[in-house]
Amino acid sequence: MKRSHYISYQNGLKQTAEQMAAVILLLLLWPLLLLVALAIRLDSKGNVLFCQQRLGKGKKEFTIYKFRTMKINHSGDKLRSEQDIRITRIGTILRKTSLDELPQLINILIGDMGIIGPRPVLQDEFKPFKGHPVYEKRFNTLPGLFCTVDMSYRATATREQQFQMDAEYVENITFLSDMKIFGKVFINVLKRKNIYPVSQKQQAEEIHRDTSVK
Repeated sequence: MKRSHYISYQNGLKQTAEQMAAVILLLLLWPLLLLVALAIRLDSKGNVLFCQQRLGKGKKEFTIYKFRTMKINHSGDKLRSEQDIRITRIGTILRKTSLDELPQLINILIGDMGIIGPRPVLQDEFKPFKGHPVYEKRFNTLPGLFCTVDMSYRATATREQQFQMDAEYVENITFLSDMKIFGKVFINVLKRKNIYPVSQKQQAEEIHRDTSVK
């Protein structure tokens, strides 16, 4: 892609195209969204949506929307595995299929996020890396529903891996790279790979160890 096309895509066409895609997806998926919302309501007490402040472009905070997958009054550390007791029954399904992320189409529509871009993080998650000349680059573009870390590592990536890959992505944003990322992430979602920070092998080892101790 020529340099002028690269600049044009990065600074305008990308967001416009992703917002148009979000509109189309919301129109197509609204029956599914309503069905998921109803399932969450029937499965456990609490709000249908999970709302949280995350860092966006330029480190500006915004409210991210997800379908709630945890029981109310259960918060704390990031969910470690499928066996985490804080996850609701419907939440397990939503996380396996990544359907819990669909409300972020609203974030894309209103301009807080894009489809492809660095995953939005909590302020505390980035605090240890604040001022890092490379990792700070991740805030030069809108955060995304998917990014390069989702092509392989997903939730098993370390923060250093994630932020390094984010910086590399920001330096090389093109339409073709976004299509490549989307394609590979879509395959990983279908395979349900690396949904939690703890791999399936580690989960099995932990369960076996806990059982042995008992």
